[in-house]
Parts: sequence; C-alpha cells; structure tokens
Amino acid sequence: MRIALIYAPWLEERAHTEDVVHPPMGVWFIAATLAEAGHAVEVLNWHAAGRDPAACEATLKELAPDLVGFTVLQANRHAALDLARRAKAVLPGVRTVLGGVAATFLWKFFLEQYPAVDFVIRGEGEAAMLALAQRLESGEERCADLPNLAWRDNGTARANPCAEPLADLDSLPNPAKRYTYQHLALTRGCPGKCTFCGSPRFWGPKVRFHSPEYFVDQMQLLHEKGVDHFYVSDDTFTLDRPRARRVCELILERGLRVTWNAISRVDLVDYETLQLMRRAGCIQVSFGVESASREVRDFLGKRITDQAAKDAFAAAHRAGLLARAYFIYGNPGDSAATIRENVALIKALKPLVVHFFVLTLYPGSALYDRFRQEFRLGDETWKKPIEDVKYYELDSRMPERTVYEWGRSMKEAHFGLIPSFALDIAENLDPDPVLAPLHADFLTRLALTLLQGDMAENPAIPDKHKTAALLLERALRFAPEPTAYAALGALLQQHKRYEEAGHILATGLTHFPKNPDIALSLAVSLMNQGHFQAALGYLKPFDKLPDALHLAAVCHHQMGDTAQAEAIMAALQNAAQEKTGDS
Repeated sequence: MRIALIYAPWLEERAHTEDVVHPPMGVWFIAATLAEAGHAVEVLNWHAAGRDPAACEATLKELAPDLVGFTVLQANRHAALDLARRAKAVLPGVRTVLGGVAATFLWKFFLEQYPAVDFVIRGEGEAAMLALAQRLESGEERCADLPNLAWRDNGTARANPCAEPLADLDSLPNPAKRYTYQHLALTRGCPGKCTFCGSPRFWGPKVRFHSPEYFVDQMQLLHEKGVDHFYVSDDTFTLDRPRARRVCELILERGLRVTWNAISRVDLVDYETLQLMRRAGCIQVSFGVESASREVRDFLGKRITDQAAKDAFAAAHRAGLLARAYFIYGNPGDSAATIRENVALIKALKPLVVHFFVLTLYPGSALYDRFRQEFRLGDETWKKPIEDVKYYELDSRMPERTVYEWGRSMKEAHFGLIPSFALDIAENLDPDPVLAPLHADFLTRLALTLLQGDMAENPAIPDKHKTAALLLERALRFAPEPTAYAALGALLQQHKRYEEAGHILATGLTHFPKNPDIALSLAVSLMNQGHFQAALGYLKPFDKLPDALHLAAVCHHQMGDTAQAEAIMAALQNAAQEKTGDS
C-alpha cells in the first residue's frame, strides 16, 4: 500500500521556529514501522510547503497514495483538515486518518464535523496504524476490532478501546536506518501532574524507556548522514539519571561530535549529570519553572521549590550550559504581586533565555477538563480559526490589557538583566581544565547571539557590544577558539580600534594559521592602518577566495598598482558570470 504521512503547517507564524518546523518524533517511528512491513511510505514535512495548496495537490496526484495520515496538533489542525479535504478531491477513493495529541482528545469532533476524515488513531500510533493499513489493503472494511481506532459506524462516531502501550520501545524499527531527522526521545510517558499539559494522558503515567544503546544508535546513524545538532524532546531527559548518563558516556565513547538540546526538571538534575551532558555535546537545557508563586505553582501542578530551581540553574551555568526557563502567566491567582515575584526569581536564577507563555487550555489537560463546562468549551470552539484557547479570554476578571502588561513587564525586566547574567555566568564557570574548550565555545556562542543573533536585534538589551567583547575575552582565557578571535577582531574593528584588533587576530593566526576568517580580518585591520603590503601577505594563502581577492585588489589600488587591481577585479567578474551561467 502507498502511504503518505503529512505534517501540516501551523495556523500562526512563529518568530522562533526551531521547535515547530520538524515533524514530531512519532511520525518517523510510524513510517519505519509501516515501511518495514512492506508498505511504500513517504513522509511529507509540509510545515512550509503546506501553505501552497496547488503544489500540495500536485504532489498528492504524483504520489497517488492509498492512505494519507496527518499528525494533528491544536496549532495545525485547520491545515491538516484542509489538506485532507484536498486529498479527497484529487484522489478518489483515498482514505484519510488523523493521529497525534489533538486527534486523540478531539476524535469525536473530527469524525462528526469533517467528512474528509475517515479514521482517527488515539494515542500511540505504530501498531494501530500498521493494523489499519493492513486491514484496508486486504479490502476489508471491518474496524470494530482494531485497538486505538476511532471510526464511523453508519455515520456514528465510535472509538475502540486502546491497547496497552508498547512495553519494549527497543522493539520498534530504528527510523534512522531509513529517514533523516533531528528530534530524538529516550522516553515515552511522564509521571508529572502538571495540570496544563496533556502528555501524561496521551502517553500514560507509566514512563517507558529506550535503552541508551538504541538512542545513541539513532544519533550515530543520523550523524553519519550529516545531522550535527539534535533536539532531545523528552519531557524530562534526566528522569532516570543513570540512563541519561549512560547515553552521554556512549556519545563520548563513540566520538560523536554532535550538539544537542534537552529538557529536564529542576528537581531531577545534579551537577555531575549536567557536566557529563555538556561534555557529550549538550549545549542547552530547558526547565519549567512556571511561576514564583507557590499558590500558582500548586494550581499548575508544578511540585518544585525555589531552592531546587536556584540549584539547577546554578549547576547548569557552572557546567557551561545555556539554561532556559519557562514561565506561565495569566493564571488564576496571578496579580501584579506575583509578577513581581516572578521577576525576583528570574534575577536569582539568571537564565539567559526565558520563554513566557500565557496560560492556555489544551484538550487532554486537567485544566481543560476543569474549565470546559464552566466556560462552555464545546465543538464550536475548535471550528474557529484559532490555534488554542487562552485562559484570560474566558475569565472576565482578567482583562487582556492586564495580561499583556504582565508579559511586557517581565520580558523587559529580563532583557535588561541579560548582560549582567551573562558576565556573572562567565566568571563562575567550573575551572576544570577538561571543560575549558567547552567554556570557550559556550561564551563565544553567547557573544555571537549578542552581535548577530536574536539578541542583537533586541533594543531592550543594553551594552551588547561591550558585553560581547568581555565574553569573547573571557572565552580566549579559557582556550584558543577561532570564532572568538575572528569575532573579537571584527568587533574591535567596528569601533575603529584597528591596532588592538590586529594584535588579537595575529595571536589567533598563530593558533589557527589556515583559518581564512582570522587572516582576512587581520588584513582588514592592517589595511585600515595603511599597511597594504603587509595585508597582502596575509591574503595570499587564500587567493582562491573571492573576498580575499577583492581585498587584494583594494590593496594594489591603494599602493598605486592600478593594472593589477583591475586585473583582479576583472577575474572576479568573469568568475561570477561563469558561476551564474552554471546555476
């Protein structure tokens, strides 16, 4: 059977897309399960392409799948439903199936309201999707015995009981043998009681684990295909700390030069684990703090303490990890006082990145069940062109303007503190020599975000250049780092401190003599001091690079050798024309 698995675009555009542009991890496991059983499977990441309906229809016609599956989250349900309708229009006889979190908890709504949806799979999808594909391929329409499946029985939406979740996750086919992706997960399930999250109900409260070997096998196969950075999307990567540490040990034993992000809980980490994660390539860890108010945290089901949060952030910073904090506001019980408490806690935690979220009610969460009747959240809610429902939109005692002001005040307070946080973290990194090159890398990356990343464009962050320069200087005290030399030299040049820049870059070149960024930047410093002949000496080893040739032409022109300058520029123009013609 020909099967297409589609990840549809989200309704709203995002400023930060790294967490939404990739299909969820489960899609790859379902695809691998179907492919291993002999089905022809295409995974279509239409997060962007799905906004061009005509192109999507053309692709569907070309692939001519017999079954089309959609991963449905609250944010992409409208696009998935539209694409299901289009698939039905261009492929007579095609069957459609929805899966994922939103589909699991809104299965009846989808089947009753949208004729283009034939089936919904609730919960874990590998076995259920394979059983459905085999049943349809056999030509049999009987569905009542297929676990996890929701379907129509003479027009009436029905749901079969769900099977027990798969006990042995390692028995699943390894998707990395067939596909290329960036999201990995060591676990399924969450023992947490967070009232705003649907994960425990979707996966079940009992946590199941892959072996560290299975997890790292995936990473290694993907790395061999060119993937260097991974998003480890477990709710809590360090839930089983010995297992998490073994993952890190295997990465180091296999010599995998990768980087990765992880998510954890402040009460489930320790310095030794975080340091090992950093050595194994982890560069970022996110913690849900949610609120500084004990009452609000109790409402959200977040059973943590301020001290646990302080200890976790301090340990992450000491190890050289970028520690991100999640805060939720617009909760019942929030006030100007709790917002001030949040700011005070942020000052104590010193997170370099904070994501502030307005409290949202998601189907499958305890809060959604609690407020569904009170606020009459019926099917008509999900027909609207909205991604989700925010609590303040329902509670008249919480004006939107007030919630907006809370968010603005917290964000502005955090932005203003970022430089002091960064410098404090830089001065308190673990001095262990083993970590020195990693600290140099960490501080360099942090400086670059202030110079050319998201932070560079934020006017609310003060002293960006000064802070970046101090971070780069601190990085180079830990270990030689080519990007730090080049960035610091370029920063000094921006402020016309050419002699200082030249000294820094010349030092960098002694460590990295074949680095073109450092050499060309050094040439620029010399040129700005009138030392054109010396600059040419640093440009000559890189005379195959257009930038080096352009600088060389400038040098020759300034030295009065106009003919040589014109010859170089003519050669550059010819090369550019040839390249344009080839493309």
